[in-house]
Formats: sequence, structure tokens, C-alpha cells
Amino acid sequence: MPYSTIQLTLTDSTFVKGEVADSLGNFLLKDIQEGNYLLRISAMGYKTQIESININGDKVLPPCILKESEVVLNDVVITGSSFIQKKDHLLVIPDKQSQKHAFGGYDLLYNLMIPGLQVNRKDKKVTAITGEATLYINGVKADVREVENLKPKDIERVEYYTLPVTGPFVGDNAAINYITKVYRTGGYVTLDGIQNIGYTKGDYNLGAKVSDKNMTYTFFAGANMRKHGGVKLEKQESMVLPNERVDRSTRSDNAAYKNNQQYAQFKMSHDTEKHHLSASAAFVRDDTPLDQECEILRYNQDDARIDQSDNLSFHNDKKYSASLNGLFHISDVHEIKAYLTGSYSNNHYNRNYTEGDLTSITESKEDLFEFEPYIAYTFQPDASNSLYSRIWHAHKISSVSYQGDYDSWQHLWNGETVLLVDYTHQIKDKFTFMFGPGISWQNYKLHGDKLYSKFFFRTNTWIRYNIDSKQWFAGGFSMGNNQPGINYLNDVNQTIDGYKILRGNPDLDNTRYMGYSLIYEGVWHKYVNLQGRVEFNKNVHQIYNDYFLEGNKIVNSYASEGTFNTVTANLNISSRFSDNLRTNIGISYNYMYVPETAALSRHNIVGSLDVNYFIRSFAINAYLSTPEKVLDPETRAFVDRPLSYGFSVRYSGKNWMAEVGTENPFSKQLRYREYADYDVYRYDQVRTSRIYQQTAYVKLAYTFDFGKKTSRDSNDVDRGINSAILKVR
Repeated sequence: MPYSTIQLTLTDSTFVKGEVADSLGNFLLKDIQEGNYLLRISAMGYKTQIESININGDKVLPPCILKESEVVLNDVVITGSSFIQKKDHLLVIPDKQSQKHAFGGYDLLYNLMIPGLQVNRKDKKVTAITGEATLYINGVKADVREVENLKPKDIERVEYYTLPVTGPFVGDNAAINYITKVYRTGGYVTLDGIQNIGYTKGDYNLGAKVSDKNMTYTFFAGANMRKHGGVKLEKQESMVLPNERVDRSTRSDNAAYKNNQQYAQFKMSHDTEKHHLSASAAFVRDDTPLDQECEILRYNQDDARIDQSDNLSFHNDKKYSASLNGLFHISDVHEIKAYLTGSYSNNHYNRNYTEGDLTSITESKEDLFEFEPYIAYTFQPDASNSLYSRIWHAHKISSVSYQGDYDSWQHLWNGETVLLVDYTHQIKDKFTFMFGPGISWQNYKLHGDKLYSKFFFRTNTWIRYNIDSKQWFAGGFSMGNNQPGINYLNDVNQTIDGYKILRGNPDLDNTRYMGYSLIYEGVWHKYVNLQGRVEFNKNVHQIYNDYFLEGNKIVNSYASEGTFNTVTANLNISSRFSDNLRTNIGISYNYMYVPETAALSRHNIVGSLDVNYFIRSFAINAYLSTPEKVLDPETRAFVDRPLSYGFSVRYSGKNWMAEVGTENPFSKQLRYREYADYDVYRYDQVRTSRIYQQTAYVKLAYTFDFGKKTSRDSNDVDRGINSAILKVR
């Protein structure tokens, strides 16, 4: 039983040593003299179990199963901190208010207001100060719908690993592990939907689960759609051609956008004390039948001509996927994890562009195959040492045919094999050292081109010092590499307009990154928690947009000769002023620059505030994020993002929830500005849209349980569809 209390006593009940089990129910008692003892194991809601044991050396005990207690306690009010700083993670115990006003795992995580953790309930993303967090349920990796469908009252604890150095979380930027109750019989049906007001947008989902002893069957399906007047554009361009300079002003005349998506997944799993096995199959369809921008173009040349352009595109993508997963507890010392995933995607993309006498047509069809085998081995001989090794291979095969202005057939073979080994050593309860060397072998080949094959060294090394039981400090260094996106690796040409051509680049190098970090985390007060980070990141061979002349055309392609550096400092404070009022405050400073080009640098300071107030069955939420000014590493463009804020009110019933909210209700014409200078081509543009401001939404959710109670599962459907098609954006 996770976090059960362990007591070792003499046969006359004299106390000898105590311990608390970890999230998997494991524990270790050291330096015990030989003799006869009583082992007491207890946990809230379960009967205390007493075992007689004889110790005459190292002893591995068989699994001990606690029986549920039938004693019902009256309401008990427990005061104190719900944040407990453990030696390698932050343990958060959800309080009654956080659980009552949550409907799913993301809601609960947001209500907990963990410092340094940004929970986007709308987009279902969780970001820590060390990067995007990987989510787990009882130690098993989970995905978006899987977490969304968790029942908050079944979540007993949440483990937050800012710096994962143990178990299945090693190698993640950050990890969230939900510890939940597990039930073996019964089932449920859950329905949820959200509908926007201000423009047409909706997301509707159905989930069902049936548990029968060790077998579990789940089914998830859903659909979403969007329809609005597109994004309005005002743009100034300057193009330096061999014999002239062309200045052009662009203004949107009309725009329209429609998109819909459907998905379904069936999953079955088998669980015992020794293993977890699961298999799943899923289907995703993503259709954009209309994406149109009609614009008025004014050329400031001698003839000062005015043209109209029509940029019309649509795509239809289908993805079929399957996966097999296994987690095997060989013993208390050995564990093996393995999975195999595979998918097939059928993607169609069409674009028609007209401007004056110019007509450009592109039609592309793609077959994309992806598969990834993975195996990991954990060896933990004692509480102070652990070895976590894993090897996997990610493979993609894409065949794309292009017809229209430039006919082409592109066949890309892309693969990466990674071997990583992480060794962790703990010195008493003060120091933790992690050394993680590894190699990456990357290969890709475009049909008719040479094979690209290289080895890269990887490492992830950290030293962590526990100042006391409530705060710690760590320093680390990481090195790795990233492959170019498969949609870049081609030699296809596409017409952008009368002056510009888009072209892929099959000769892009891999991006190598290095990072140096210092992190502090502490529980300063039972109601105040703080987290801070200072970091320097260096990306060598950063892939970015490149513009150059070719005849009387400007070619927009991609290059990888430059470096992009970032200096970051973050401070996050989470406060619980009372049982009803909680806040999360964050401030971040970023300095972004390209060392080869002095003009490409930018400073940015951004702040954020989240406030939750609970009153009876209602939860009132407000959030605010200040404007941002960034330098985009991939486009080398300066981007200005406006203020963002919103409010919501939620009512939580026994098995249902209703919420209304609004985003940017007092703002009009929020502007997203972007500008860049590539010598032969310069632009400065502002985008506005109805979807950026004065919108509202209504959200409803309902769960029906049948049979004996079962834990809510979640849908791990990956609704993203990959593609190697080169697209004009």
C-alpha cells in the first residue's frame, strides 16, 4: 500500500525502527540486529497487519496485502501543510476543497497551485520550470484523456518531481505521478462537453470503463469543431530583387476557417502484483475543409498597382494506431518496462493561390508509417543506489506525391536509436548525485540523395543538496540533440506568391543543445511554497528560416548554420491564505540572442497570476498573464504577444459539474505583432481575430457509476497527426 506506515518492534512491542512506504508500497529498514521481531503495517482505511519475522541477515519480504477496514469515521478536520518536501520530490496531499471543485486530473492539479507548475486546463498541458511535464498514474505513463478522466476523490496523493532522479521518471524534464485508489469491479460512463460563445467552437467526449477482477476495458470517443472568420492580417513587406526593390502592403479583405476532428480508442489491460499489461487501438480523423484568406495587395512601385489575392487551402488527415505496453516487477530489485507503438497516417493537402494573372495549385498526398519499440531496465539494489537504462528506436517512413506547379515524389526514411543509462547515488539524506551518459544514432535518407548517419553523445548530470527537510538546491548540466522536422527534409518547391518560393532542405544538420541549470525549491511555511531557477541554454546548428535570391525570385528555405542562446530566471510562489483562497504567482526573465548577429537579441519579463476562491459548492477562478516580447528561434522573428486574462465560475455537484467562463472580456482588437529582417526580405505584420478576445464558454460534465465502484481511467488517444508534407503557412 503506497505510503503505509511501517513499524518494527520487539516481540514485547518495544519500538525499534519506523519507515513510510514509497509510492509503490516498497520500504527499507537498515542496520537491524539479528533476532525475532514484529512488523506492523498500517494505512488509513485498512486493517493493521502484524507479521512475525526472524532476521538473521538481509531479508526480502513477500508482498503483503492489507484488507480494507469497515470502520467508518466521522468527519475529521486535519490542519497543516498539504505540501511535504521528500528527498527527491514534492508530495502533495489534495485537500477537500481541491477535490470537491475538480472534475478530472487537470482540474485537481490546477487547484493544488503547485509552485512553478503551469496547468493549462484548456489545452491540457502541464509545464514545469524545467520543461513540459510527463504525467503518470500509479507509476504508469498516462496521456491527455487519461488524466482528464481521473476521478478527483480517488486521487490520494500527487508526486511532483521537478528533477526526476528515480524510477520510471528518470529522463523526463519533470514528472507528475497521480497516486489513486484502485478498484477491481464495476464501471462508469462519463460525458463532458465545452461550447464557446463568441465564435463556433466545441469539444465533446464520451468515456466508458468496465473492470472485472484483473481485467479492465475502456472505450473513449469524441469530436471537436471550430468555425470562425479566420485571422485578419495587416502586413508591410520589402523585397530586394536583382533589378528592383518591391514594397508591398497587405490587408485582409475576407477570411474563413472550418475544422473538425473525431477520435475513438479501445483499450484493455491486465494487472497483477507482478505485471501491468495493456493493448490499445485508436483512430483519429482531422479535417479542415476551409482555410481561406482573401487579401488586398498594394504595390508601391512606379505603377502603384493594386491586386487581390485568394489563398485557399484544405487538408484531410487520418491516423490509425496501436500499442502494446508491459511493466514487469521481477523483484524488489529488478523491473522491466517495454512498449511497442505503431501507426499509419493518410494525409491530403491542397492549396490554390491566385493573384492577378498568377494561379498556383498544389495537391499532395502522403502515406506515413511510424513505429517505436522501447525497453527499459531498472536495478535498485538498495535505497542509496539505482541504475536505470533504456534503449529505443523511433522510425518514420514517408512517401509524398506533389502535383501542380512543381510535380515531385518524395520518399523519406528517418530513424533514431537512443541508448541512455542513468546512475543515481544518494549520500545519507543530504546529497543525491545523478550521472546519465548516452548515445544517439540518427539516420535519414531522402530518395535519390545521400544517407545521413551520425552518432551524438548525450548526458544529463545533476547534483542535489537537501538543505533541510523542507528545501533543496540542485545544479545540473545536460547535452543532447534534435533531428530536423520531417516536413523540412525534402527538395520540394512551392509557390508562395508572385515573388517568393518555399523550398525544403534535405541537408539540414542536427541541432545540438547544452543546458546549465540551478534550481531551488522550498516549503517556507505551511501556506507558502517557493521555486526558482536560473538557466543558460545553447542551441548549436539551430534550424531557422532562411531567405535568399535565386534569379528574380526570393527563396524561403531552412538553414542550420547558426546558434541560438537563452538565459532564463524564474521565480514562482504558491500561497494558501485560507482553506478557501489560494494563489500562484510567477515572474520570468528571458534574454534571447543569436551570438553571430548583434541585432538579433531581446529581453523579456513576463508575469502570471492565478487565483482560486472556493465558497460552498462554487469555485471562482481568475488568471492573468502579462504581455510577452520574444525572439523566435525557428523564424528569427521578433514576436509581441498581448495581455491575456480570464474568469470562470464552477458549480460542482455529486457526479456532475457546470462551468461558465470568459477570456479577455474587456479587450478589443488584441494584436499579435511579428517582424523580421532577412536582408533580401523584410516584413512587419499584425494579426487580429475574433477568437483572440471577448469570448466565453460553457462546460458541462457528468459521470454515472454502475456496479461496484471502479477507479476512473482516462483516454490516452494521441490526437496529433504527424506529416512530412511541405506546407505554405
